[in-house]
Amino acid sequence: MKPIRIGLVGGGFMAKAHSNAFHTIPYIYNSDIYVPELAMIGASTVEKAKACAKRYGFAKSCAGYREIVESSDIDVVDICVSDALHTEIALEALKNGKHVLCEKPLALNMNDAQKMRDAAKNAKVKTMCAFNYRFVSAVVLARNLIKSGKMGRVYHFNGSYLQEVGFDENTPIEKLWYAHGAKGSGVALGIGTHLIDMARFLVGEITEVSGMMPNYTPYRNSQNGQVKVEKDEDMLAMVAFENGATGLLRASAVSAGRKNRLAWEISCSKGTLVFDLENLNNLDVFYKESPVQEINGFTRVNVTQADRNHPFMDVWWPRGHIVGWEHAHINEIAHFLHCIAHDENIEPMGASFEDGYRTAHIIDNLREAAEQKKSVSCKFA
Repeated sequence: MKPIRIGLVGGGFMAKAHSNAFHTIPYIYNSDIYVPELAMIGASTVEKAKACAKRYGFAKSCAGYREIVESSDIDVVDICVSDALHTEIALEALKNGKHVLCEKPLALNMNDAQKMRDAAKNAKVKTMCAFNYRFVSAVVLARNLIKSGKMGRVYHFNGSYLQEVGFDENTPIEKLWYAHGAKGSGVALGIGTHLIDMARFLVGEITEVSGMMPNYTPYRNSQNGQVKVEKDEDMLAMVAFENGATGLLRASAVSAGRKNRLAWEISCSKGTLVFDLENLNNLDVFYKESPVQEINGFTRVNVTQADRNHPFMDVWWPRGHIVGWEHAHINEIAHFLHCIAHDENIEPMGASFEDGYRTAHIIDNLREAAEQKKSVSCKFA
């Protein structure tokens, strides 16, 4: 078994999610070709890095990322830091010939994302943007049903990603992940990227976009008095797809009561598919060609059955034994390592840096559309 030596940059909750995946993959996926080796972790300070190495099981630690990307003992650089640092770290890792797994969004804008994509092509290594919801069983089952033609032609994608962190106008800016500090890149980049990638993954390429990116509370309390909030806290988009389908997308950080709800409904010529992350083990399906017409309505499918060709369930538990949010990260990273070990393509199952670039491009187009109050065509370089 060949070790794939991991250098992880970051010490926050995504570092925890990815570390959990690296530890779980060997005994769940049980590959006889590779095994992930947690070689080094970098964080903002030496002390934090040491604490993360001890907690997550990495052999070495360092401050920052430079030692990781330049080390000959690292095969994969896993980027789990603030959005603003993604481009810098990825470009350095690629320059040093490392495979790169980068958390979403790939970059803060389409120009930086394009640099990362082009560098990845030139480096001839494996790169993936971590859109983990592609690796939820219900999501992949829906995609398979659409791609097989069983659902007919797709008419419309109606999706939302809702959180509540900013709904109270008295919440200080320091508590708003989308508006404060190095992580504050806005709602569209923070969670809207997931929704856009999901629409592209399930329906197809987005070719035109219009909408708004509002901030309902432009001034917030802070430790230094009232400050102006520069970042969007809602994303409202109307999109057109290359195949003629349409879509309505909303990402929000001001939806009271919603903790982390990614949901969508896809209307097709032969039925409808419905998914909700808060109930991720189920896919609701209406299929007009059901053989029992007397009960022809929505069916709730429990997607935990390997003997029903439910994605990923052959490596997990017996039918009906549900999985959770963290399993998408495990499935995702196992796919990435498998592609490295077997020299296979990341796409179409995984999100390539091309996918990350196109998502960033669409968000920039939406920003332009919102400012100019018009529709904008998505013309990818």
